[in-house]
Parts: sequence; C-alpha cells; structure tokens
Amino acid sequence: MQTESGGARKLVDLAREAERRGDIAKSLGLYDDAIEALEREQDLALLAEALRWKGTVHREQGETEAAYRCYTQSLIHAERCGAIGGKAHGYNCLAIIAQRRGNLSESEKLYTLAGDLASRAGDVRLLGMIEQNRGVLFNMRGNFVAAEARYSNSLGAFERAHDDEAISWVLNNLGMLYTKLGHYQRAIETFERGLALARARHDGLVQSVLTLNLALVWVAIGKLDIAEHTCATCLEDARQRGDHLTIAEALKCRARIERERGALDASIATLRIGIFEAEGLEDRLLQAEMLREFGQTSRELGNSADARLAWREAAESFEDVGARHEAAEINSLLSSLPS
Repeated sequence: MQTESGGARKLVDLAREAERRGDIAKSLGLYDDAIEALEREQDLALLAEALRWKGTVHREQGETEAAYRCYTQSLIHAERCGAIGGKAHGYNCLAIIAQRRGNLSESEKLYTLAGDLASRAGDVRLLGMIEQNRGVLFNMRGNFVAAEARYSNSLGAFERAHDDEAISWVLNNLGMLYTKLGHYQRAIETFERGLALARARHDGLVQSVLTLNLALVWVAIGKLDIAEHTCATCLEDARQRGDHLTIAEALKCRARIERERGALDASIATLRIGIFEAEGLEDRLLQAEMLREFGQTSRELGNSADARLAWREAAESFEDVGARHEAAEINSLLSSLPS
C-alpha cells in the first residue's frame, strides 16, 4: 500500500508531467494537492521542491508575484530542513525574479549565493543553470562575447551529462543571442535543434518558447508568411494555457509582422494590447521592447510625438535594467526625430 508521503510524491510527478504537456491548470491543481499533503506530513525537503516547481509554473505564465511567493516559501522550508541543494535552487529562482524585475545587482548577488551553495551540494546541473542565467545578465548588458561564452560553457556541461531538457533551455538563449547579433542561419539551426529535443521529450512549454523565438528570425529575414502562421499558432496555444507571458511576446511578434507588411494602424492596436498585457508581468525588459516597437511604428506613421514619448520611456527602462546597448540604440533614434 502506498503511504501518504508516497502519494504526495506521485502527485508532484503528475504535476510536473502535466506542466511539460502544457496543461497548466491541471499542473497547478496537482501541485496544490501535493503541497497540502506534504505540509501534513512535514516532508520539508520535498515540500520545498514542490513549492519551487509550482513557482516556476507561475513564472513561466508571467505571474511574477505568485512565483516570488512560492520561491520564498520554498527557501524557508529548505532552510528549516537544512537542504543545501534546496537553498541553492531557491536563491537561483529568486535571482531570476530579481532579473525579470530589472534589479540586476540583486540578481547577481543571489546567483553568487546560489552558485556557492550549489558547489557545496555538488549539484553540477544547477551550476550549469546558474552559468546560463549569468549569461543572460551579460546579454542584457550588451556583453555578447561573455554571454556566448557562458552559454557555451553551460551547453557543454549539459551535453556531457546528456541532459536534453537543460540543453534545450541553453539552445533557446543561444538562438536569441544569434538573432540579436544578426547571425540568422546560426539562430535557425540552434532553435531547430532545441525544437527537436523538446518535441522528443513532449515538452510543450519549451517547444512553444522556441517556436515563437524562431518566428522572430523568420520576420528578420523577411519570411513573413511563415512567421505569421507560427506566431498565430503560438498565440492561440498560449491563450488556451492562460500563459500571459507568451501572449505578450506573441503580440509583440505579431505587431512587428504587421509593421513589416505596412499595416501600421493594426500594429499600433496590437501593441496597445500587448503593452497592457505586459504591465502585469513585472518584466521590465519586455515592457521596454514593447515600447521600442511602439515608437518605431509611431514614427513610421509620422507621429513623432508618440514615438518620442514611447522611446523615452523605453530608454529609461533599458537603462534601469542595465541594457546599455539597447538604451544607446533608443537614444540614437530619439536624436533622429525632428524637434
């Protein structure tokens, strides 16, 4: 007969499987059931993990405050039971939240703390994840050489461990970096490799993220029909999951496609919806990217006043999160507007 603790672990496993399939409502419900059972059993180590994994579901949905609360509770339980690895994971997750909110100095401190604890715990996988996350910080700050080095180090470690899930995460970040640098063929190859791994694992969430980022490459190289179909599919899937983060990202992509097609009024309308969607996510970088797009489309419409307002706010947001490369680009655009 299965013990209650064993039953709780089974619920956690089922929650994680539902999460991979993209069945978010079921996943969260199963996590809630597992957490309730684990609280009764006082299995603090597994309780810390369940809370952390539930927090990540919220984070990937764009529910930043809910994720923060789960991560904070997870860390409390990990500290109570002396789980060094659990504490390392908790600090890593809180660092990701600080990064999303634009507090990069706090994020760096938390990653350092997480890395020290992960080393003590001998958690090689987590060290690779932290290396990747630090690469994202370098990317945000415009240090693309350091970002690629961090990603490559992380990718190599995961490849040696044959960790396909983690490999797909790093490939997504590498693909985005190559896109930003204009290395479009490398980006396509990188995203497609990640997609193959995600499909083989039946990981719907990672597949959705990779697919949408690939759509942005299709936009960049002018394959708008492919991009439009891909973006529409991702948007519909995200709406079915209630995934507000991917919805906002997909709306940003759709607005870019509309602008490239010359449908400027439609692009502005889409961006207004996207900016509204992004406001509740606490994702400073995404909000700045939306405002950059809004300014670009406004300028093409001949509305310099709206472009100036959007770009000023975008530049301020980029500077606040340490994205100096993007802030400099926006300031250059601002100087090109007629006075």
